[in-house]
Amino acid sequence: MAVMRLRLAHCTSSDLRAWTGLTGPHMQHLVRQLWELAPDTGRGRPWALPFPDRVLLIVLAYRTNLTMQQLGSLFGISHAAAHRVISRLAAPLAELLGPPPTDRRELWVVDGTLIPVHDQQRTAKSKNYRRSVNVQIVCRARDRRVVAVKDAWPGNRNDVVVFRETLQKTLPDHPRLSGDGGYRGCDRIRTPRRGVDGRIIKDRAYRRFRKRRAVAEHTIARLKDHQFLRQCRRRGNAINHAVAGVAALHNLKIDIR
Repeated sequence: MAVMRLRLAHCTSSDLRAWTGLTGPHMQHLVRQLWELAPDTGRGRPWALPFPDRVLLIVLAYRTNLTMQQLGSLFGISHAAAHRVISRLAAPLAELLGPPPTDRRELWVVDGTLIPVHDQQRTAKSKNYRRSVNVQIVCRARDRRVVAVKDAWPGNRNDVVVFRETLQKTLPDHPRLSGDGGYRGCDRIRTPRRGVDGRIIKDRAYRRFRKRRAVAEHTIARLKDHQFLRQCRRRGNAINHAVAGVAALHNLKIDIR
């Protein structure tokens, strides 16, 4: 029986977009960027796949969340080789997210999301999933571009706690950073106005605020089109690399249209 071998050079534009969510120009730009960060040195074990196919493998892994055995069968390699490819390219792909922009005029929106993770050393029982992590994501309201993400914390921590211990320590001071009512008490984030009784004042300004804050919800929904963020089976820093890597792929589609 012939073994099916998926190759980037043989993919049509429609197939590539259906499997990865990226077009041909997106993949070409991504291959060039990753080659600059993690080129082949020619030393050690030879790779079973050429570099463009390895980039296709990790993008497909994040998009579909296939197991290593399934990815190996799809590319005609062993599951161990598929695991080595993802382990090698996960960190360079996460680096493509880059530092936050310095334009202080843009509106930024922050929100947290829960991601189910099997590694019990990094997770905790939360309200939405049995064991998950809390990841804080900052996006730009104008075009939903991801500005910054930070390391995951156990899912039973409140958003404001995770923000103070992660993004607040590294994110540059921004005068137009907005968040929902869960960030009450954080001086760096603008939250809805509250009355004397502590309840949110639901006036016209609040309705405008809700429309702006919905941008973060929509951005997180687009990120979770990558099934890896719906059930992460890997351990250690894999979830941190995956969130930053998926954010970099999301920004790539915004930067190159």
